Amino acid sequence: MTARRQQPICIPYAVCLLGAIFPGPGANAEGVTSTSGRATSMHASAPNMAAPQVDKVGIVINAKSCEIDAVQAAVGMARPGDTVFIPAGSCNWNERQLDVPANVHLRGAGKEITTIRRSGRVANSSYLIAFDCSQGGTVKFSGLSLVGNGNGDIEDKGLGLLHGCVDFVVSNSRFRNFIFSAVYVGDSETQRGVIFGNEFIDNYSPALRNLGYGVVVYGGGTWPELSLGTQNAVFVEDNYFSGNRHNIASNNGSTYVFRHNTVIGLEPAKDFAMTDAHGMSSSTRGSRSYEIYDNHYLVKLAHGLQRTAIGVRGGDGVIFNNVVTADIDRAIELSAEGFACGSYPGQDQIRSLYIWNNSYQSANAHFENGIDNECPSSIRLNRDYFLNPKPGYQPYAYPHPLRAA
Repeated sequence: MTARRQQPICIPYAVCLLGAIFPGPGANAEGVTSTSGRATSMHASAPNMAAPQVDKVGIVINAKSCEIDAVQAAVGMARPGDTVFIPAGSCNWNERQLDVPANVHLRGAGKEITTIRRSGRVANSSYLIAFDCSQGGTVKFSGLSLVGNGNGDIEDKGLGLLHGCVDFVVSNSRFRNFIFSAVYVGDSETQRGVIFGNEFIDNYSPALRNLGYGVVVYGGGTWPELSLGTQNAVFVEDNYFSGNRHNIASNNGSTYVFRHNTVIGLEPAKDFAMTDAHGMSSSTRGSRSYEIYDNHYLVKLAHGLQRTAIGVRGGDGVIFNNVVTADIDRAIELSAEGFACGSYPGQDQIRSLYIWNNSYQSANAHFENGIDNECPSSIRLNRDYFLNPKPGYQPYAYPHPLRAA
């Protein structure tokens, strides 16, 4: 007698599975395949199904569409190690936020064809997509285009990596028109990972003249020992930035590495530093450390000059091998923040900064070595900053090893 073929069991918005019989290698159980290409069970149980067996590397759960209800349903069925795939489409999530637990990964069909938009008024504490790593874990995010309101009255955020995400990877995506920040990493002293191969476009409002961050890194309010040249930082490498106010900014005990990026300044934000590290200002602590090297800074302006390529207001680090074109007035700008210029030492001020081998514009010779030190009475050459390589310093491996994974 010929056995009857079982009908698939379908769960709204996300996946269809065969009951207790799974296809062989290379087959596809409509919406669910493992990362190895084998079909496997999903985590939600269905009538008359045996307990699911899950490959330790996780499965791929295909959302039915890019609409937020479809994606949220898929995320709700995922377990640690699983990937939620968002198909091609352009979807408006209005005022809603997608919340994703750590260790569940999001992947779109590509930044050109999977687009998620924000419209409507939201608080500046809201994100389009937020990962919660408070219980530990990592994040992988790729192949998506996120688009904000582009309205200076609405300080919206794109992607949030929150509460200590470790070994995260954000790649091959596009972030456009967010007013507060395109990608926010915070607020922990243990966060680390890599952001690479992305585009950050026009995340700034000239009407607001504030915020406008491509990537913003907030630490946990502590002041850790310097660990330059190690994995203990947020790495931002091989990205394309254009039209943002501060393409990267930092605060509150943050540690970051900004390297091998292309950074383009446009007319609306030409009065600001293209790369930034806050001193003691709006947070409990200022920026702890930064490593800024091998970046290319250029502008596309109708007239005048971009103010600054790299602006540092506190903390310690290294700045080297950056190329800064002649239409940027200051290659590097040093300033005091959170204390009166002339006092020493100011809390969280520059105390150990090494600068070497950056291009600077001879046409702007009123700045020595391309550096504008706005407070030499507090930030002193050969005491607080030095024009030579940092003794013993070696950059962390490039490309970042997480990219290979």
